[in-house]
Amino acid sequence: MTGTMKKCLPTLLVTLALLAGSITANALDKPTEWNLYREAESSFRQANELLRTDPAKAKELFEKAALYFETIQREGEIENGRLFYNLGNTYFRLGNLGKAILNYRKAEKFIPNDINLQQNLSYARSRCLDKIEMKPQTQVLRTLFFWHFDLKGAARAWLLTVFFGLLWLFAGAYLLTKKTWLRWGALGFAVLSLLLAGSLGMEAYQQSHLRAGVILEKEIVGRKGDSSTFEPTFKDPLHMGVEFALVEERKGWFHIELADGRRCWIPESAAGLI
Repeated sequence: MTGTMKKCLPTLLVTLALLAGSITANALDKPTEWNLYREAESSFRQANELLRTDPAKAKELFEKAALYFETIQREGEIENGRLFYNLGNTYFRLGNLGKAILNYRKAEKFIPNDINLQQNLSYARSRCLDKIEMKPQTQVLRTLFFWHFDLKGAARAWLLTVFFGLLWLFAGAYLLTKKTWLRWGALGFAVLSLLLAGSLGMEAYQQSHLRAGVILEKEIVGRKGDSSTFEPTFKDPLHMGVEFALVEERKGWFHIELADGRRCWIPESAAGLI
């Protein structure tokens, strides 16, 4: 076997795996998944190195990496924070802010405390054309309940464990000594524990019942109803990367709410759900 053939063999095997996966869902075994992942990471690294000297080749390699990462996720039915993070980085390099933010948001469900993820997500959001401010009520709630919005779930769970333990410690000490300050301390830790438990419960409910999404089209007209015959809701179209909360879903259409509280209908094909 010649050297050229040896170099081409891994790519050939990956291509065959892609073809096989497109025919049979969930057909990827672990060795094939690892081959795809290694090829995807290799393509991404090569693309980064060529970004300034050969942009066209870099774009081709980024597209190849995105294809492999997507195949692992789709055919292997894998939901993994690191995989979604890599997909987000790849699409960002391709200039696709919609898919970059979508995958960063998906990764956030698995690795919410990852600093690099949060930085990349913030930067991708800053590049979006539409700057939509939160509605005043939301800003007030975020200020009043800062610990719910600013602290990650893992941090709140840890604090709940600490405060709940201190609650029983103070309560036990009060029963033995009858000192007033211990009673007030137990009461304070009880309130803090209830607030944190409520916060975690609300977050769990939102994750299981409320859907969010991202606009993936370059631009899309928001309409007053679930048909292209309805009048536009806004003067200007919405652009790629705009995030929304899903209010209602009808055949081929999403009823969405933007961060500022405005609502409209968009085609289902124009967006992706997190």
